[in-house]
Amino acid sequence: MFLHHRLPRRTWAAIALAGLGIGWMFGHEAQAGASLLGTSIALAVPLAAAVNWTLLQHLGSASRAAEYTAARDLQDMLPAVLVGAILSALATLPFSFPFQATGHDLVLLAFLGTVQLAIPCLLAVRLTRELPAPEIALLSLLEVLFGVLWAWLGAGETPGFNALIGGALVLGALVGNEVLALRERRAS
Repeated sequence: MFLHHRLPRRTWAAIALAGLGIGWMFGHEAQAGASLLGTSIALAVPLAAAVNWTLLQHLGSASRAAEYTAARDLQDMLPAVLVGAILSALATLPFSFPFQATGHDLVLLAFLGTVQLAIPCLLAVRLTRELPAPEIALLSLLEVLFGVLWAWLGAGETPGFNALIGGALVLGALVGNEVLALRERRAS
């Protein structure tokens, strides 16, 4: 809406189906007595991400227009990721006292910080040059699915029936959207 993108019907359908899947998971958690504060915070994360993708997409579009008129390169927003990481680390540092992480914990934290946070964040910021913001937001829902998968595989937390149903709806929406997009590209 803010970028005046016309989305294909397949993307609207994927947004609706993925929203239904996420709603299914959170709705059943709320009925089971999940914390309203925790759910609100969980809802704030995708809303903040949507603002982020839209802003990055806008900056990319503005610099693309300038490139055509002034032969400039695209604005590189990747250094902003570093600034954001430093600010986040400084903001959360007071909550880490007293330091009690073992060497093993630090290795795991470094691995997760790199593989789960830094690399995906850099890729997502770079993708704003190529994909529309709604598609990036849809793809970022994979984080929800992988979070459940890692908790299942790494910590033995077996997902409930509702999490599996909601996850299947989200995954179906994402795969369906990409398959239809691939067909459209091949047809044109």
